[in-house]
Amino acid sequence: MSSLDMNLFHWALIIFFLSYTFLTVVHSFHVKTLRHTTRTTSTQVFANRNSGASNPLDTSVASRIDDAAPFLQQVGRSYTDKDAWENDIQKLHYFLHHTKYHHSTIKKNIFNLTINEGTDDVQNQKDDQSVEKYQYPFGPTYVRPISSGQSIDLRPLIDVNSTIEWMPSLQVLTTLFLLSSCVPLPLFIQTVVGGEDTLNLLLRLGLIYLSSDGETNKDGEWVVPVVHLFPLQLPQLPGAKNLLEHYIVKDMIFMTDLHPNVLSMTTIPTTGGPDSPDEGAVMYIGPDSLALVQHLHASFVGYINSVDLDRPIFRILDVCCGSGVQALATLGMLDVLRASGHDMVAVDVQAVAVDVNQRALRFTEFNARLNTMNVTTMQSDILAQDAMSSIEALVRGNEGERRFDILLANPPFIPTPNIVSDDAALSLREPNFIQHNSQSYGLFSSGGVTGEDCLCAIIQMAPRLLRSDGGLLGIVSEFMSPPLSDLDEQKCLLLTKMEQWWGPYHDVLASGVLFTNENPLTSQVYAQRRALTDDKGIISLWLNHLEKYQINNVSPGLLFVKYKRKSSNPNNTGCNLGSCLVPKSKQGSLWTPQNFNAVECTMKVLKDLYQS
Repeated sequence: MSSLDMNLFHWALIIFFLSYTFLTVVHSFHVKTLRHTTRTTSTQVFANRNSGASNPLDTSVASRIDDAAPFLQQVGRSYTDKDAWENDIQKLHYFLHHTKYHHSTIKKNIFNLTINEGTDDVQNQKDDQSVEKYQYPFGPTYVRPISSGQSIDLRPLIDVNSTIEWMPSLQVLTTLFLLSSCVPLPLFIQTVVGGEDTLNLLLRLGLIYLSSDGETNKDGEWVVPVVHLFPLQLPQLPGAKNLLEHYIVKDMIFMTDLHPNVLSMTTIPTTGGPDSPDEGAVMYIGPDSLALVQHLHASFVGYINSVDLDRPIFRILDVCCGSGVQALATLGMLDVLRASGHDMVAVDVQAVAVDVNQRALRFTEFNARLNTMNVTTMQSDILAQDAMSSIEALVRGNEGERRFDILLANPPFIPTPNIVSDDAALSLREPNFIQHNSQSYGLFSSGGVTGEDCLCAIIQMAPRLLRSDGGLLGIVSEFMSPPLSDLDEQKCLLLTKMEQWWGPYHDVLASGVLFTNENPLTSQVYAQRRALTDDKGIISLWLNHLEKYQINNVSPGLLFVKYKRKSSNPNNTGCNLGSCLVPKSKQGSLWTPQNFNAVECTMKVLKDLYQS
């Protein structure tokens, strides 16, 4: 490809996304479901959104989602021959890495954005303790897929004779699996490494299907993606002594369901009769998912150095696992530690992922294989009465009790009025749950009427599942009525409530800290954002609901709790929680990717928590 064509490709994509998607990097708050927002497009490459008749140039998956239903059901399902299935995932792993489907490569070569995390241009940094030089885990959260009525035409932009073998493939893969745009079949076969063999591989794995739209595509069939493939980069951990000369980076890839902007549903409809029930969609990877990964990564070495590693197995538990990103990213961090020569290399590692949604468990198993990792999955409803007994079985075995070193969770947290919940998805949790049907909030997002159903359940089970000699709980969630100042009464009410959920447990003392934004959202602003519409009636419904449950403010946040020690005082057990208000800055909120101010705040506080 000529430099002129490459620049056109860069600028076409940049113009399209800067007006909306790149703002998410510096936005002070992220909502799990995308709000409708006007986009600016490049007329050279993208057709403007057509509010009337269908756009004949429309390449969006969003406009074909109804036709995709039978294919959505098959995603992540193993073949009859499981060995062949695992072999195909291994082929996909090698193919994606061969074509440089990595975040740093996509960011630099597709979106022409500055690379400053976890890449070779930072190899010479000496002070790995410096927050300013901290290289954060990151993926393309600044990208949002195109909407129905929009299009991307790659044909004039790709040079199939490019001297960079992987570049045309990377352009096609990014268009398919990040931008959710279809690609003409002839272009795919001619452009992508492996041609028809790669096409058949993706078809067998259920990641794409072929569709013919008649006159809308003069070249014949379209290649239509039905998932996102999200690249996540884990750089060298701050504070780790790197015994090797080269900079250590681990590139990972996660399959998730399509963004709500494309999927337009929270439930994947059944196509196989009564024995094939509807399933909840698996959440895309957004800033909340990455926030827990990023802030744990920043302080991970401090935690590892604070615990006794004289044990045969280091165990990780991911509750409400979704795509498995928390468990797998933590395994990735341990891989980076091992590669740097840390003592952790002598310890075996096990990971367990739990979710009520069988689809989420299939995606987690797929992602584990895609990243050449091992994870045990378990279906369990943490809100069920028998949830504790089934999950506690995870810590019992032939070798005696084996508790977890780390418990991580990104639970559903939106305080959802019944009328805007997706009853088909939530029926997985409660078969007799009857509501008005809506497709706004479902299994991965609705946290019950207060937003705290799953949060409460996880905190209650944590003392029984974590090791008493340094076990760590990490949760990313929205927190209702968070503290507004260090002396605010709300702080005491919220923290006291969570301490009560934890409860006294044997003779062990735990300490923790809740991180929230210095300036949380008011209930009025939050109601407007969650309503997903300008309809005053729906906004009023949300506001009345928040007032009913005394939710005055809402903030994105992180909760970390560590088992500290055996308590000699039987009256001094349980959990003592403190709070930390993350100051407002130009870099955004606590969840904003690459917000070094927030990282600096949490690193300092967590260092004290781990060492106390």
